[in-house]
Amino acid sequence: MASTTERRPAHDSVMLAEIVDALAPALDKPGARIVDVTLGLGGHSAALLAAARPDATLLGLDRDPHALEIAGRNLVAFGERAIPRHARFSDLARVLDELGWDRVDAILADLGVCSMQLDEAERGFSFQRDGELDMRMDPTRGESAADLLGRLTQGELAELLRDLGEEPEARRIARALCRDGGEGRPRTTATLRAAIVRAVGGRANRRHDPATLTFQALRIAVNDELGELESLLALLPERLARGGRAAVLAYHSLEDRIVKQYFRSWSARCVCPPELPICRCGGKARAVRLTSGAARPTAEETARNPRARSARLRALEWVDER
Repeated sequence: MASTTERRPAHDSVMLAEIVDALAPALDKPGARIVDVTLGLGGHSAALLAAARPDATLLGLDRDPHALEIAGRNLVAFGERAIPRHARFSDLARVLDELGWDRVDAILADLGVCSMQLDEAERGFSFQRDGELDMRMDPTRGESAADLLGRLTQGELAELLRDLGEEPEARRIARALCRDGGEGRPRTTATLRAAIVRAVGGRANRRHDPATLTFQALRIAVNDELGELESLLALLPERLARGGRAAVLAYHSLEDRIVKQYFRSWSARCVCPPELPICRCGGKARAVRLTSGAARPTAEETARNPRARSARLRALEWVDER
């Protein structure tokens, strides 16, 4: 059987045309510096480099060494214009400093889990494939989902499922998973899903598989996805050049809500307390939102790629003169 590193997985980059269009003016700057903080297999990055001027350079970050290896092969035609790095969002400032990049012209973040990771049973992301309950985007570091599940108390697990999975049956699932103590808790995707189904039943009154929200919550916790997103957004005002553009693709309400709040705060002119009858701060917007609400994929795209159906794209242009 071929090893994982020998496979060349197929991957449809979500809302590719919309992202290129949103970032286009920044890509057209001489010597543009582009950052794709979710390099994945390189689909978005290749399109951005192809749309940019020939002297543009792209830094691509990814936590997954396997994805980086594949992306490196997929971007080989761009030579030194593509700079892949094994790093998290919270490493971005350090990597930019190492490159001597004070400001960047375009930033893309395609949040969530990569299709390749979902398709590899041994990664433990999907309840549709039996494998070890791992879920680490970077398998070289950190705690697996099985280890996390094994150490949480029933109350802690219920809180995690409620807060990160928005699971309405969080307490019932936590009680079922903790019934036998840490030793008997699931360590594979199949046993975890089976335990959840026993606790809450099958698909009745649910829009999705009963295990979906539990798997989402564990994955987000294992990879500290919301914390990493917060660190990226907090860095953006320091590193995005005036006239630069940022685009973020989110796939569930928790991460999209965080992006929406940051984008809204940067585009607000007045920051006075709401009880003041008139503006006294004289504030100016730091950014202009380029999407009205969140843009969604077309019906044609979701028909071709069902994993795009929950995507929400928000984009902005930075106008703060600093």
